[in-house]
Amino acid sequence: MISKKILFLIIILIFLLLSNVLLSLPKNFSPHSNSLNKRNDVKVYNLTITKKKLAPDGFTREMYAINDLFPGPLIEVNKGDTLRLNVYNDLEEKTAIHSHGMFQRGTPWYDGFSGQSQCDIQSKKSFTYEFQVNQSGTYWYHSHSKAQYIEGIIGALIAHDPDDPYLKEYDEEIVVLIQDWHHNDAKTLLAQFLSPESNGNEPTPDNGLINGMNSYNCSGAPNGSDCVSNAPLANFKFVQGKKYRMRIINTSAFSVFIFSIDDHPMDVIEVEGMMTQRYTIHRLPINVAQRYSVIVSADKPIGKYWMRSEMETACFATQSDTLNPLVKAIVEYEGSDGNDNPNSSAWTDSQATCIDLDTSNLKPYEVQTIPDADYKVTLNVTFQPDDKNVTRGYINNSTYVLDSKFPTLLKVYKDITTFKPNQNVYTIDKDKVVDIILNNFDTGNHPFHLHGHVFWVLGIGINGTSPDYNSVNTKDPIQRDTVTVPAGGWHIVRFVSNNPGVWSFHCHMEWHVQSGLVMQFVTQPDQIKELKPPDDWFNLCKS
Repeated sequence: MISKKILFLIIILIFLLLSNVLLSLPKNFSPHSNSLNKRNDVKVYNLTITKKKLAPDGFTREMYAINDLFPGPLIEVNKGDTLRLNVYNDLEEKTAIHSHGMFQRGTPWYDGFSGQSQCDIQSKKSFTYEFQVNQSGTYWYHSHSKAQYIEGIIGALIAHDPDDPYLKEYDEEIVVLIQDWHHNDAKTLLAQFLSPESNGNEPTPDNGLINGMNSYNCSGAPNGSDCVSNAPLANFKFVQGKKYRMRIINTSAFSVFIFSIDDHPMDVIEVEGMMTQRYTIHRLPINVAQRYSVIVSADKPIGKYWMRSEMETACFATQSDTLNPLVKAIVEYEGSDGNDNPNSSAWTDSQATCIDLDTSNLKPYEVQTIPDADYKVTLNVTFQPDDKNVTRGYINNSTYVLDSKFPTLLKVYKDITTFKPNQNVYTIDKDKVVDIILNNFDTGNHPFHLHGHVFWVLGIGINGTSPDYNSVNTKDPIQRDTVTVPAGGWHIVRFVSNNPGVWSFHCHMEWHVQSGLVMQFVTQPDQIKELKPPDDWFNLCKS
């Protein structure tokens, strides 16, 4: 029989061995990998939203954090799992959390759009979002309340597919969040933007971040700022000979980026949950809320290489003398010597500005049958002054007004079928195939995102052209949930409205959301009322 002393020593030895194993894991390792071995499981995450002083780029400011982290915790599930998000709002203000790209089939009340699918989570209150994840791909979560996400309430949400066709073609995964960053708070910036003095010119960012990190030149900071130059950059570890799936997410308020890694080509394999045939690129244009997966081979000489996220300032209404639009991180091979920065050179491929990666070069991994459209919805986007001379976004001459105390989904459950014009509601009674023809009469590009669905991108046209069904692709179009309509241009997308709920369709540039460039589809209202929301969802509106 083993004595208690020997048993104790054995336990200590096992603990030390496990500790060494954990310490030796690569920095790209996910702490939830073990739980991902379980399929059709319930994955539970507790998220506490607070405010704290942080310095992502060396400039200290009060901002939002989730579990004291920025960006927020990485959320990982398997396709087929149930995801439970226990959210505690420790702020002195209201909030709501949207799981961006999640269909919420059968649970439309958990979509997280304040004023459309729910009332806000009040200060010092909790709310639980729980839904089935019957999809896979690269997603993210963020506040969908009053521009909060642009100053910290964001995080990556990855839905793994154990049957992913590319699973054996890479060794590790790396999540890369890129974003623009402001040193002022969103409330102040929003008030300035929604004033006559702005003339509709969006706030210019102070910096950009990669995974919440960058270095700011403090000579451009206001006097009295708490600012330290030469803040650390994000660092990604490569092992020579390995292949990496990099999941790239643009969580910006406004900025389009071009993403690249010096000397390392990238093979696109996923666009917002849709697996694609491999397509090799050097530079990836990515607009707000878009996501791509690329496979990168660590097959270069051991050393350090720049990861670049180039802010496309040509898309800005106004320019800044203090903004450095080139956001960098370091890709460091295991075995690299010294503390020197990389000396690698950028790719020189030309890239058209302010537009998406050419969708004609992206093909679905599996053949799809594209259904014919039952009808078409034409949406005209404009920006113009309202009666207070504030420039707002309009869809078909109507600017959206938030009704946060009586969300649209609750109206449906109250048997309301007629909505105010400023709610921009389009009702689809039956399971139909719908084409959205969007004409952009504005001088800026707009990345439009559809909640609860993906759509086929049939066609996109630049300034000076008109929607043309003779040029659309109904043979093998890519399917995604966010697509950019060029300045002065148009796009045609097609979706199947087979998901009962209230689903927003909006430009994802957050300044434009707040200025009214939003509409909503109420799909299959009779079917909605057969779904039974939980009591705590109704109770959000009672408070």
